[in-house]
Amino acid sequence: MNPVKVHIHVNRNNLGFEDIEDVDPAQTITLTASDLQETSDPIELYYVKFQRVKSLTFYIEDNAGGDVTALGGLRIMGRTVATTNMNDFKKQG
Repeated sequence: MNPVKVHIHVNRNNLGFEDIEDVDPAQTITLTASDLQETSDPIELYYVKFQRVKSLTFYIEDNAGGDVTALGGLRIMGRTVATTNMNDFKKQG
């Protein structure tokens, strides 16, 4: 089955199944069938939550009721701090 609800944790080394519900994720995403297509647009993450990332932990909470979750691929895109131009960001609010 395909993943539906995915929690993303940042810099949480050694996070296991017994700990996962006690720790708030940096972001939770709910995937649709179109999100899982190879030609789909990237899923935007909260910029402020994903700074100085050394490790990512993905916890798939829901896979539409299946016993096994299958990932055919995972593509992660980002920039190093040295290549980020803070002038490109606009103030919100």
